[in-house]
Amino acid sequence: MSKVLSTSALILLLCYGVHSVFCSPDWEALPGVYDLASNDQLAISVMDMHRHDDGRGSWISLGLVVENVQNRTISVDPTSFKVIDSLGGTDLASTEYPLMNPLVHRDVGPGGEIVGSLGFKLEAGAKPVMLVAQGTGLKIRLDKADKPPGISHSPGVPVAVGDSIVGIEGISRSEDGRMVRIDYLLKNSGPGVMLLEPMDYGRFGVLIDTSGWSYPASDYKMLGPAVPPGVALEGFLTYLIPDGSDPRYLLFWPPDEDAVLFDLDEGEK
Repeated sequence: MSKVLSTSALILLLCYGVHSVFCSPDWEALPGVYDLASNDQLAISVMDMHRHDDGRGSWISLGLVVENVQNRTISVDPTSFKVIDSLGGTDLASTEYPLMNPLVHRDVGPGGEIVGSLGFKLEAGAKPVMLVAQGTGLKIRLDKADKPPGISHSPGVPVAVGDSIVGIEGISRSEDGRMVRIDYLLKNSGPGVMLLEPMDYGRFGVLIDTSGWSYPASDYKMLGPAVPPGVALEGFLTYLIPDGSDPRYLLFWPPDEDAVLFDLDEGEK
């Protein structure tokens, strides 16, 4: 999982208490990406889901938060997770992929949490349908997305968060629909200078589609390195998405502030 996703994972961990909790094994009641599955042992949330295509072929990564909700220490084993795909295959978590923050085997005390990512190799043409935590009975659908945690905001309405004001000024798509551009405004409303490190450039936003897939920016306008008090800067983020993808949410966060969730559908009404 990239640095962008690691940051996103931590942000979602801080506010995931707004999730619904599902315990029923019924297929229709199973939560999707960004929701929470829980029993009297564990609470598991899938925070992001990415496709990858490199020298290892095509594979997916899932970012997870796992919480121990019982009164004794438990052991979290990444090899206990598997993905059931659309072709009926069962795909076990693999350690061969270059994940920035892999989920590792660890003992977790009562009330403790662990954040990390898993990689899965799927057969050609297969799509992920369900994540299964073996031995717990917990299942999470991967073919649908619930609203990410937090209050959603409409594009075009500036949102104050900490010492920043964030707003989306425009959303456009290429003729073939595979490139999405989001123009945004970032204002320093605090008393001090806002410093933007090189790792902040272009990494403010993660685009999420209606199927739960997450996309980092493929291009961006570079800002900074310093934003004086009261100064507003305009920038843009572009995303390359596959055919059939329907962008729905943008998780956007300024440096050192909490995430702001924009519902892109509200901007089209």
